[in-house]
Amino acid sequence: MFPFSDNFLSAVRILAGAGPIKKRLISAYIEYLGPMPKFDIPESIRPQFEALWRAMHSAKPMSPESPVVASVRKMSTAEADRCAVSIVTMFSELVRDKVTGEPLQLAGRGESRDSAVVRQRKASTLN
Repeated sequence: MFPFSDNFLSAVRILAGAGPIKKRLISAYIEYLGPMPKFDIPESIRPQFEALWRAMHSAKPMSPESPVVASVRKMSTAEADRCAVSIVTMFSELVRDKVTGEPLQLAGRGESRDSAVVRQRKASTLN
């Protein structure tokens, strides 16, 4: 893997650990994803990474805290979960790109292509 892939793997490992999701999200982002130069991010995940960056820098910090800490502090647990899922999704995109050379195509409503296929199969069996 490339260094950015290693950073995503380390972030995913933190997210998979124990503890409150907001604390894990802050650690994963500050330690591994935030320091990465945006130009190092592959085109296949750049829009998702930029959306994550905006979410992680959406709040104005109070004096000693960072914008990331302030932003995550103001998120609901569901919002923090969505950010964590986006990190895992970007990592899976990087892995799929490296293994198959085929980018993960998002099917709509935030679904992966595999989820869309399962949904379509379920719908066809009901008809």
